[in-house]
Amino acid sequence: MIKIGQLAKKIGISKKTLYHFENVGILKPSLIKDNGYRYYDEQAISQLQRILLLKSIGYTLEQIKILFDSESETGENQTWIHSLSEQVKLIEAEKERLSRLQYYLNATIHVIKLNGHLEPQEMLDVIQDLNRRTLVNGIIPARFDEALEITKEQKEILERLPVIGSDDPRLEEILSIFNEVRDILHMDPKSNDVQQIAHTLYIKTLELFEGDEELMNFYWELINPSSDKELVLGMNTEVTAYIDKMFYHYENNKAKNEERKEKNE
Repeated sequence: MIKIGQLAKKIGISKKTLYHFENVGILKPSLIKDNGYRYYDEQAISQLQRILLLKSIGYTLEQIKILFDSESETGENQTWIHSLSEQVKLIEAEKERLSRLQYYLNATIHVIKLNGHLEPQEMLDVIQDLNRRTLVNGIIPARFDEALEITKEQKEILERLPVIGSDDPRLEEILSIFNEVRDILHMDPKSNDVQQIAHTLYIKTLELFEGDEELMNFYWELINPSSDKELVLGMNTEVTAYIDKMFYHYENNKAKNEERKEKNE
C-alpha cells in the first residue's frame, strides 16, 4: 500500500482531489491509521484509474457514484455497457444542443448583417419555431410548400439555396450586397451607382438559381412581404420595395440594350 501523497504524485493529481473523491464516496482509502494517514492498495488504485477514465469521457462525480453503486446490484460488465450507452446518448443530445446554439448564433449574425439591426423578440419567435424543426448537417433547411407550382428540378434548386445560419460562402456575398442596398435607400434607384449594384445583385442571384431566371422571379415574389410581416428575416417592405424599383429600371435598361443590339445586327 502507498500513502496518499505518494499516490497523488504517482497519478499526477492533488491530495485535495483524493480527499474530495473520498468525501463524495467514490474512492475510500484501504486503510486509515490512528494518525489520520491514508493508505491505498492495488484495488483502490484501480478504482482511482476507473474514476479518472470516466471523468475523461465526460462523467460527473455524481454519475460515477451511481455507476459504482449499481455494480453491486448487476454484473460489472453489464452495468458499464448500460452506463456508457447512456453517456453516449447524453453526448449526442449535447452535440445537438451545441449544434443548434451554433446555428442560432450564426443566424443572428446574418440577420444583423441583412437587417442592419437586431429585434430580440423577433429572433426569439424564430428560434422557438426552429426548435420544433430538425437540424440537418448543422442547419435547419428551408421548408417549401409541396403545392408550389414548380418542377421537380426547380424545387431541387430551391433546396440547394444557401440558408440563413449556414457557413455557405454564397450567403456572405448576398448579405454583402444587401448591406449595400440598405446604405443606398436614399438614392435614386435609376442612378448609375444604384444600377451597378442592381447588376451585381442580378448576376449573383441568378447564379444561386443556377441560371433559372423564371424560378428566381418566382422565388422573389414568394418571399416578397406584402405587409410589415417578414417572411425572410431582414427582408422588410422598405428594402424589398426599393429592390423592386432598382430592378424595374434595370430590366428596362436591359430590354433597351437588347433592342439596340438587335437593330445593330
